Amino acid sequence: MKKQENQDREIISRAVRPRELSKREKEVVQLVAEGYKNREVAEKLGISVKTVETHRANIMNKLAFRNVVQLVRYAIRKGLVSLEIE
Repeated sequence: MKKQENQDREIISRAVRPRELSKREKEVVQLVAEGYKNREVAEKLGISVKTVETHRANIMNKLAFRNVVQLVRYAIRKGLVSLEIE
């Protein structure tokens, strides 16, 4: 767990200006982490696909993430989604 916390700090510290995600950005993270495509996220939230793309880009920039795997791990750690073990 300590190693994970150190990795998290390192990722966040690489951000130019790490900031808290907005409520809408957290909603987008949750849906993306649950496996929804941009079009599906847009439909669920009642926004355009372009707006979803903009939110995703802003999220990745704010958190200094390079890929969706990092985003999913973040969502799990923050309790935005849960792991379902079948």
